[in-house]
Amino acid sequence: MTMPWGQLGKDGWLGGTHCVACLAPPAGSVLYHLFMCHQGGSPVYARLLALDMCGVCLVNTLGALPIIHCTLACRPWLRPAALVGYTVLSGVAGWRALTAPSTSARLRAFGWQAGARLLVFGARGAGLGSGAPGSLPCYLRMDALALLGGLVNVARLPERWGPGRFDYWGNSHQIMHLLSVGSILQLHAGVVPDLLWTARHACPLD
Repeated sequence: MTMPWGQLGKDGWLGGTHCVACLAPPAGSVLYHLFMCHQGGSPVYARLLALDMCGVCLVNTLGALPIIHCTLACRPWLRPAALVGYTVLSGVAGWRALTAPSTSARLRAFGWQAGARLLVFGARGAGLGSGAPGSLPCYLRMDALALLGGLVNVARLPERWGPGRFDYWGNSHQIMHLLSVGSILQLHAGVVPDLLWTARHACPLD
């Protein structure tokens, strides 16, 4: 509801893409946890986990498209190739995440996407890309929080140090969710100024 739809101009579709990216992980995760009391065994659990992973795949894929679009706003020849390339890479990463046999393998599946985003962030930091001046720090915090959440979840901290003490509160999965929400908020804090900047900015003619 904080998207300035009337100010986005022809890039309004990116606002919708961004909203889907931000809402998909919470929606998938809520459904995953809501039906965890099922008695359908492994097949039902696999479907619920796939639904949860779809939300993560969507935020990793759709969440980065506005960032790439704004970073390459003044490079119309490179921008479509980068968007398509990242989408293809995300498809491969999503499939690996959905078929991963363990939590650590699922985390590694998203590594290529994170690497591609870091290239985009590096280009912007080096002055080779464009965008709102304050957005890059938001994106760096976004990926840092997401990575930290994934590592905490894989390492099973702090319950590894005190088995049974964190069964209800303060366990790694809860910490991961809090860090994920923080990551999504940082994404939103960066994308909105970026989209407004792109809508108002005129690229040099040369």
